[in-house]
Amino acid sequence: MGGNLVLQREQAGFTLVELMVAMVIGSVIILGAGQLLLTTFTTFERVDALSRQQEALIFAAQTLTRDIRRGQGHLYEINDSLVDDATCALRRDSQPLIEGLYKGGNECSSITLFDNDTQGIAGLHRVTLTFAGDSQRSFSWRVMQRDQIANHALSGDGL
Repeated sequence: MGGNLVLQREQAGFTLVELMVAMVIGSVIILGAGQLLLTTFTTFERVDALSRQQEALIFAAQTLTRDIRRGQGHLYEINDSLVDDATCALRRDSQPLIEGLYKGGNECSSITLFDNDTQGIAGLHRVTLTFAGDSQRSFSWRVMQRDQIANHALSGDGL
């Protein structure tokens, strides 16, 4: 048994290189999951904001259309928003109806909501709402007062 004895040790555990590779792979996976979470959260916020705008538009369109068709004399006005200085609010009889209308570089009082007597037809109104946000798209629709429809039908003018 002399001096040529070489002790053989069995490897127990991982080498430093294996640990470093595992840490890099784990870091890449965690960064990817974090990016996915951040993207999902951002998308959720955008969808939520869009759905709020759609809800507000539907509510305003239904309310304005109903009032115009009935010929009800509500006082509509557009004033500065109480929520955000960069937007305007639509009020009916001094009560807030909808917030978040696009202001741009104008004063809220210069925004026109109704275009009366469109196409030379009495009682036909064109309503336009523009919301603040990324696209500032305008939503327009035409509404006819019911009593004016009867007048047109009886006079034979047609629509």
